[in-house]
Amino acid sequence: MSDPKKRKAVEMHAEDWAVRLYEEAGRTVERIGKPCDLRCTNKAGDERRVKVKGTTGAPTSVELTINEIVHARAAENTVDLFVVSNIKVTPGYVASGGVPLHLKDWEPAEQDLRPRKFEYRLPQA
Repeated sequence: MSDPKKRKAVEMHAEDWAVRLYEEAGRTVERIGKPCDLRCTNKAGDERRVKVKGTTGAPTSVELTINEIVHARAAENTVDLFVVSNIKVTPGYVASGGVPLHLKDWEPAEQDLRPRKFEYRLPQA
């Protein structure tokens, strides 16, 4: 998504939806940023991290950073993936609607990942 205001509206709409979902489940939610967006703690102190993705398109794929993948696969982390697709955005950058997909205890499997970019390190003299 090339428009940064539209991208931010979509991201915040998806994140707000995830916050509501976890708060309704009785968890305390803290917005932490990267590599996961939310830290959700229940009354017993059990922590769950949540990676949130929002898109205006169909729920076919999302882009992940290597840090997001490493974090989700780390044994010490319990991570959920929360994706809201088909979000509508008005010309005033108001996001609404969408279809949620909630993957609990998410660990991205190797067969589900496709490389899209590579960093090439230039030879040093």
